[in-house]
Amino acid sequence: MEIRRAAASDRAAIAAVGCRAWISAFSRFERQANEPGVGERTEKVFRAFADEFYPQILLAETAGVVLGWGARDTDADYISDLWIDPAFHRRGVGLTLMDALMAEIVLKGYARASIDTHARNLPAIRLYERCAFEVVWRGEGWSDSLGREIEKVRMEAPLDPNRF
Repeated sequence: MEIRRAAASDRAAIAAVGCRAWISAFSRFERQANEPGVGERTEKVFRAFADEFYPQILLAETAGVVLGWGARDTDADYISDLWIDPAFHRRGVGLTLMDALMAEIVLKGYARASIDTHARNLPAIRLYERCAFEVVWRGEGWSDSLGREIEKVRMEAPLDPNRF
C-alpha cells in the first residue's frame, strides 16, 4: 500500500470511494441514508469536496486502485475526512492513513489532532480510539449529505513528535 498526495486526476475516484464508504457506514444506523436522492446528493457532496480540496487529500492505493483517503481541509490540526472503500475494510488502510495524517499535523507543529464522526459510527470510533483519540464532545452537528443535524462526537489525540 502506498500513501500519496491526490492529484486532479484522482477526483472521480475520491468521490466514488467517499460515496461508497458513506453509504456503507450510514445505512447501518440512518434510515434516511437509503431514501431516494440521498445517494445522488452524497455523490455531489463528495465530488465538490474532491474538486475543491484534492491538494489536501492523502490517498491509500495499491496497484493504481484507491483503497481510501483522508483529508485536512481547513484547520491544520483537524482531520476533516477519513473514508475507506468498504471492500478494503479491516486491512489496515484506516490506520495507515491516520498515521500519515497525524504525521502531517505534527510537522505543522501541533501537539494534538482532532476529528469528528457520527456518534453511532462505532467502527470509526473504535479505529480512532486505536489511534489514541478520546471523545471530548458530544452534540448536534450538520451533515451535508443528510441535509440535517445529526448527533456527532469530537475526538482528540495527543501527538508524540517522536512517533512520527
